[in-house]
Amino acid sequence: MKRAVFALCLITLAWSLSAQDADNLTVSYQRNFVRSSLGTKLDLLKEASQQPTGGMGPLYEQALQFVLDNYALLRNDGSLRDLGILAVQSIDHERDAQAIPLMLQLFQSYRETGVRVPVVQALGDIGTGNGQAVEFLNTYLANQNNIYKTGTIPDLDTIKESIVALGKLGDGSSFGVLFSTMVTGFNDEGVTRSAQDSLARIKGDYKKYLIDVIRKNPVNEKLAALRAGFNTDKFSPAETAEIAEAGLDMGLNQPAANGDEAKDLRDMRYAAVQKLIVVPWPKASPLAVRHFNVVQTDFARNEATRQQLLDAIACLGAMGTSDAAQALSLYLGLLNAQVEQGKNYDEEIVLSVVSSLGRLGDKAAFDYLLYIGYLNYSDTVKKAAKDALGVLKW
Repeated sequence: MKRAVFALCLITLAWSLSAQDADNLTVSYQRNFVRSSLGTKLDLLKEASQQPTGGMGPLYEQALQFVLDNYALLRNDGSLRDLGILAVQSIDHERDAQAIPLMLQLFQSYRETGVRVPVVQALGDIGTGNGQAVEFLNTYLANQNNIYKTGTIPDLDTIKESIVALGKLGDGSSFGVLFSTMVTGFNDEGVTRSAQDSLARIKGDYKKYLIDVIRKNPVNEKLAALRAGFNTDKFSPAETAEIAEAGLDMGLNQPAANGDEAKDLRDMRYAAVQKLIVVPWPKASPLAVRHFNVVQTDFARNEATRQQLLDAIACLGAMGTSDAAQALSLYLGLLNAQVEQGKNYDEEIVLSVVSSLGRLGDKAAFDYLLYIGYLNYSDTVKKAAKDALGVLKW
């Protein structure tokens, strides 16, 4: 009964102050908030949220601070929790970005989904340009990705809202963690779709973001980012080649922690090389030479396929550099030596080397191509060598 009478008094007070400055009205609410009981504080906040004048941000911040100050003693009190939720929702409605630090504290205090979801929703609505809010959500989502990988069941509702909020904020720093969340998936199609939608809303250099993932994220995410870069029409050939170069770099230089990572890194190299065949990128030439040497050794051990060797050869032919020509010339010298010793040769591989050397046109290949004419190669190989000799640049 007393609470009902008090609420009626508040309404009367609000009407009597309707002609006053909004700041004075807010101060009046703040003064009565201090004097009231916990239950009445909740009624007061509800009444304040209905005021058409708005401007109640300081009151809502005061309410949040009250919840935080009394959390240690009243953490299990439903009224205190409800007061915090209502304060956050009211702050969201007021678009009061000054209250963000208090909301972050509330999120950290309460582990309940019912408290955390409104906080995250509010951050998505009012946190644009606020580095603290973005960093907080990035960190929370990254931690949840890691927790899930340990086999722990996460709070999916809060995770989904965090994904949506980061999409609304659109900050470039969120790309990596959102991409990681998309790949992780949490065995929930809703999470994956939300992450994809939020990634599409990130502002900035999409190519750079993918390359950052390729260079910094776990191996399985590197491979996913490489494939994402190849499966979009957003990029120019040069931009696609830059992504391929990053993938080839990581495929060659990233240590593998286990067999699965080793396979993913090999797949990265092969996928990058296939792309660099069709979008030549001379900057990647040193990496292409290293890849060729690795595949050459793996092929000799039956650990690489014939097609993978052919791709490595074609990639060098597309580089247009002297170091690529040198590597292929030395390999042709090895093949010539084997034929001279009476060993069998794979005609397609030899023709691929000869064709690539002709495409490169580097005079470093002259002696090796010329020598083909004196060995027991087929007429097809000898004609190809002669054609390649004719296009060498001097």
